[in-house]
Amino acid sequence: MTPFLSSSGPDRVLRLEDGRRLAYREYGARDGWPVLALHGTPGSKLMFSIAEAAALELGLRLIAPDRWGYGKTDPHPRPSLEAWARDAAELVDALELSQLSLVGISGGSPYAVATAAHLGDRIARMALAVPVGPIAGNPVEHRLAPFHRFIFLGVGRRPGVTRFFFRGYRRLVAWKPRQAVMLVAVTQCPSDRALLRTPAVQEFLSTMLRDGLEPGVQGPAVDLELFASPWDFPLDRISSATRIWIGNDDQLVPLSAARHLASAIPNAELTELEGCGHFWIAQDYRQVLDWLAESRP
Repeated sequence: MTPFLSSSGPDRVLRLEDGRRLAYREYGARDGWPVLALHGTPGSKLMFSIAEAAALELGLRLIAPDRWGYGKTDPHPRPSLEAWARDAAELVDALELSQLSLVGISGGSPYAVATAAHLGDRIARMALAVPVGPIAGNPVEHRLAPFHRFIFLGVGRRPGVTRFFFRGYRRLVAWKPRQAVMLVAVTQCPSDRALLRTPAVQEFLSTMLRDGLEPGVQGPAVDLELFASPWDFPLDRISSATRIWIGNDDQLVPLSAARHLASAIPNAELTELEGCGHFWIAQDYRQVLDWLAESRP
C-alpha cells in the first residue's frame, strides 16, 4: 500500500505502507526548519502545543506525531525502537524532508535516538530533554535506585501489571484530571511539586493525558516494555550534533542512564540543570528550541 496523507482539522494522518495510521499535528512556522518532536510517556502530540509561539518566532516547524497506541496512532504488531525508526522514516519521506532535526522528551527520547541512528546524516541536530536512557544490559542496570528498578525493570517486564496500573490512571484522568496530575507530584522534587500545582500546567498536562490515553493503555505498556529491554541499534551510528538536558533533582528517570546516554552518543553535550526536576521543560521549551534553531539554514 502506498503511504498517503489525510487531515481532520489540525490533525493529519499518514497511512503507512502496511495500512496502520500515524497521526501527527504541526506547530510553529509551517514553512520553517522541520523538527520531528516526540512526546513522553504517557502523552500525545499535544505535548508540543505550548511550544507553538516560540517555534513560530524561531522559524521552526514542529512535526509532532502520536507515538504507537497514543491518540490517533495505531499500535505496531511487533514493536521495537528500530521499527519506530522505520515508521518515522516513512513520515519524513512522505513530507519530502531531505534534512531535519529531532527533539525527544522523556519517554520519547529512546524513539528519537533510534530515529537519529536510522536516518543518519539527514538529522542535523537532536535535542533530548529529561531522557529515558538505555538501562537493560548496561552498567547502569545495577546502580538503579529501588523506585527506578521497580518501574523500569520490574513493571516494564510485566505487561499485565503495566496495563492494570494505567487503566486505573486513565480512569482517574477522565474523572478527575487535576487530581491525576497531582498524584504524579507526590513523589517529585520541590520544584516539580510547585510547578505541578500551577493551574495552567495542570490544565495543559491533563488535556494532553486525556488525548494520549483516549484509545487505551497500549501506548505506555509498549513504552515500558521497550525501556526494560536492550536497545536494538548501535548508538555510535548517530552522526548528528546532540545535546541532552537533565535536571539534577529529577525523580522520574534514572540520571545514571541519561548520563550514560550522553557518554555513548558520539560528541553529545550534556547540560545538567541545578535544582530542576523532570517537568522543568513545561515552562522552558525556549532553551531547547533556541539550540535547535541554530541549525536552521
